[in-house]
Amino acid sequence: MSHSIALIAFDGFQLLDLAGPAAVFGAANDRLGKEAYSIKYIAVEAPAVRSGCGLSIIASGLADVSPESIDSILISGGEDAGLHKLIANRSVRDWTIRAVKVASRYGSICSGSIALAAWGLIGDRRFASHWEAVPEIRKRWPDLNLDAESIFVNDGPLWTSAGVTTGIDMALAIVEADHGAGVARAVAQRLVLSVRRPGWQSQYSPALAAQGARDGRYSDLIGWIAAHLDQPLGVETLAEQAGESTRSFHRNFTAAVGATPARYVMTRRLDHARILIGQGLSLKQVAAGCGFADAAHLSVAFHKQFGMTASAFRLVHGRKSE
Repeated sequence: MSHSIALIAFDGFQLLDLAGPAAVFGAANDRLGKEAYSIKYIAVEAPAVRSGCGLSIIASGLADVSPESIDSILISGGEDAGLHKLIANRSVRDWTIRAVKVASRYGSICSGSIALAAWGLIGDRRFASHWEAVPEIRKRWPDLNLDAESIFVNDGPLWTSAGVTTGIDMALAIVEADHGAGVARAVAQRLVLSVRRPGWQSQYSPALAAQGARDGRYSDLIGWIAAHLDQPLGVETLAEQAGESTRSFHRNFTAAVGATPARYVMTRRLDHARILIGQGLSLKQVAAGCGFADAAHLSVAFHKQFGMTASAFRLVHGRKSE
């Protein structure tokens, strides 16, 4: 049977919050050769609902969709005015609560988590939200178990993501949970994703921050480092790549990026190591792919950075066999 997914929108919703997951579920249908997922867009302002970027979608009204017919329900994030208008709408609240009672999974994308919190649908479960929504959530619901770092979180039937592009990552994880890693990987390839991001990955990107730092003078170098993490990347090598003297480069890079070249490279190596471990590579392979002398060297650095051994991380986040 087709799995019915309700995506709730409102005037001012973030288009990618809905379009990203919808693209994933649609591609999964194509891959599986059947309508494994039936997507329903629902909004109070039906039929036409305008996104924050000006594009509109055609949605069904609450009266047109029985909440008992929904298998999964996800609430979009978006502009504050539209979101808080949605939260104050008693009909939407009651419809969503009824749907959650029978759905196999429910959740939110981006600041849609605020609606879940306001309607008492989070409880003691861990959840994610967009970093801009964190201050409001912590002020209004300080006792909730908010994970302000992760790009998406799954805790039982509750699935929440940090929003925008991370909705794609969460949707891929849902597809993997339903149909296996092979299907999720094929969908990611079809969508031309360079890498599937695991839920524990931080919303903060040191690479993006470094590329945008100061006048962006090291943006090309940042990309070059990412492509050569398996190689020695001493300050002399980086300075030569940047076309500066070693002393000037160390001073200029640290001032621009906010970290020494060595510290920045180590952070990138370890972030990449987490991804490779999550993909199922052996610690020896991970060490080689990330520029560590051996697995022991990797393990020491990993524990220092993340407070857990690489082996322990593998047990929690390593890819399960298909």
